[in-house]
Amino acid sequence: MLFVDSYTNMKILQVHKYLYRKAGAEAYVLDLAQLLVKHGQEVGLWGTAHNPSPPPLTLRGGDDRNSPLRVRGDRGVTTFEDLLVEPLNFDRREGLWRDIQKFGHMVWSREAARKFERVMHEFRPDIVHIHNIYHHISPSILSVAARYNTPVVGSVHDYHLINPNYALFDHGEICERQGIAAIAYRCIKNSYLATLADVVERRVHRMLRVYEKNVAKFIVPTEFVKEKLVRGGMDAQKIIVIPLPVAPSPGLRLPSPIKGEGVQQNPPPSVGGVRGGGRGYILFAGRLTVEKGVYLILELAKHLPEIKFKIVGTGPEADKLQSRITNYQLRNVELLGFQDKSTLQQLIQGAKLIIVPSLWYEPSPYAVLEAMAAGKVVVASQIGGIPELIEEGKTGFFISPIGHIRPIGPILDTIRKIYYDEALLKRVGKAAQEYVKRAHDPEKHYEKIMEIYGRVIGY
Repeated sequence: MLFVDSYTNMKILQVHKYLYRKAGAEAYVLDLAQLLVKHGQEVGLWGTAHNPSPPPLTLRGGDDRNSPLRVRGDRGVTTFEDLLVEPLNFDRREGLWRDIQKFGHMVWSREAARKFERVMHEFRPDIVHIHNIYHHISPSILSVAARYNTPVVGSVHDYHLINPNYALFDHGEICERQGIAAIAYRCIKNSYLATLADVVERRVHRMLRVYEKNVAKFIVPTEFVKEKLVRGGMDAQKIIVIPLPVAPSPGLRLPSPIKGEGVQQNPPPSVGGVRGGGRGYILFAGRLTVEKGVYLILELAKHLPEIKFKIVGTGPEADKLQSRITNYQLRNVELLGFQDKSTLQQLIQGAKLIIVPSLWYEPSPYAVLEAMAAGKVVVASQIGGIPELIEEGKTGFFISPIGHIRPIGPILDTIRKIYYDEALLKRVGKAAQEYVKRAHDPEKHYEKIMEIYGRVIGY
């Protein structure tokens, strides 16, 4: 670790399509930025302008109002108020010409490349760390970094590099179809046109080998993700597994999403008295999407009326979930919407169990790791990268991913067995917490990230 110990003056540009806490990928980007700044690195954050109007900003290096560099939030973090990419809505048809423009932006965004070049010129990073740049930014920025002779590393948060269907999930089940088969089956958004656009986008990028030629190393959170990428044709030598960090403190205090992003705008409800007391409940926290298995929560609640269930999060299924809760007359289910990080931590502390019933190949869900870090027992689907995080019966429990055709009985048996066994909850929760401290320590994560940066730069 000589590089980590001796070099603490690096300028690192973090690039991601969203710069607020929308889901796990965004949480990682902001927490990594905070971790780097804590150790004396200078960090830039660049992406799309999905954020609300920012608070008054302090200029770095004086009062030059023409400078695009802005400091917002924590000291040492630079954002680029005037150079963020225009947000686009890929979920809505907006007329033939506008849709053609959006498709062109997906494949190769000249706007993103132009603005990114100004960022590179002003910020002059030593390294660029990309995350999810597809669709909203596009890999057009990678050729800009190459012109500046700036090395690029990339963190992989889903499966878009090997399949146009980034979640490998559609129509309620795992879907790994590609090309014509994907289009015929409408694997993306249940739409021929959306699937065609994504298939063409990926074909062009693969033909140009734009990621392969311009990204020095890819960082993945689990061996499962690495194996998937290698099977999808990527070079195993360029893929490095680094477990996600789990920090006890909140991340960067950047703005929440604007209205229209599916996030509750009202202040979170009080959860006073939850911590360390009460009769407890089962908690689900995550995006409200089909692939997250959220409808299983309602089925469990129907069969376990004596147990309370709390659902935290937002997403496209929120309205349908509320309708079903009403129609099923589920008085033991609370749909709490978006909660800030401190409130979510209180809700985790008050839960007896955390359930993560995912149906897709979860790479490494924070819902599992943050619950384990709080000393809570997790019951999670045995799918994707989750089995690398839990040791059955010792640090958590598995359930089989349950679709619409599989019986719910085995899950009910597992829940009943665990929920009322206080000694088991205490023992497994403690072991889970010790595991996270050992395997997902932020300081170790920092060292490994800096080691990769140094290796790529050539220090």
